[in-house]
Amino acid sequence: MNEFLTNLEFFKYSITCSVLVALVCSFLSVYIVLKRIVFVSVAVTQVSSVGIAIALITGLDPTPISLFFTFLGVAIFSIRFSERKLSNESRIGIGFVVASAASILLVSKSAQGIHEIDDLLYGNILVATPLQIYLMTGIITCIFIAHFLFYKEFTSVTLDFEMARTSGIKARFWELMLYLTIGAAISIGIRTSGNLLITAFLIMPAVNGLLLANRIKNVFIIAVTTGIISALAGFYISFCFDFPTSPCIVATLFVILCLTLPVKFFRK
Repeated sequence: MNEFLTNLEFFKYSITCSVLVALVCSFLSVYIVLKRIVFVSVAVTQVSSVGIAIALITGLDPTPISLFFTFLGVAIFSIRFSERKLSNESRIGIGFVVASAASILLVSKSAQGIHEIDDLLYGNILVATPLQIYLMTGIITCIFIAHFLFYKEFTSVTLDFEMARTSGIKARFWELMLYLTIGAAISIGIRTSGNLLITAFLIMPAVNGLLLANRIKNVFIIAVTTGIISALAGFYISFCFDFPTSPCIVATLFVILCLTLPVKFFRK
């Protein structure tokens, strides 16, 4: 512990970055799990990686490129087509595998191909910069303001899309807005955290919250708390045992989830 505290100045941006990613992704994970769009979030994460890969080989700023591809993926995956011939799951699956292949092919042409593929998958949260922190803070603040102001609309289209539409809410518009906030969160976090950690934060905290709480507001609180604790504990464990940071945080999330299951069982 003393050694970790001694090096805290060196890790302050990395820890801040991991907590910010945990905060926003854990919050949004409740919408993703309740709306059953886990596969959409995974596919959008991979599409965002294509933008990062293009930025890596062209030398451009990764953030706007990633945002563009993320919003493009969100726009495509949010369109509801008739499932008579091609199901929405098939369309999203095709997008996922094509984006995965494209990102790997693109970075393979880079001089540091293998290293950059690792960064796309696992992230490199230790190299977070103050500028990235400021940018993430600004975008995350906008996301939370939007969800605070339009909480009713977002929860309505999440819990029952058809009921929201019949009650007079512009369900298609608010569903698209929900997807855009998820896409923004993915885009700002993927450069430092990688696909693996972003995907884990977009799923497991909400599952943990739903196992422990019945009221949706309590689910949000538990999910966010789980994400932040996992980020801090995983970072500390990775430092102590010299493990890769992002996989260590994912493992911590899974351990917490496993500890939650007996609690759910005994509550019954």
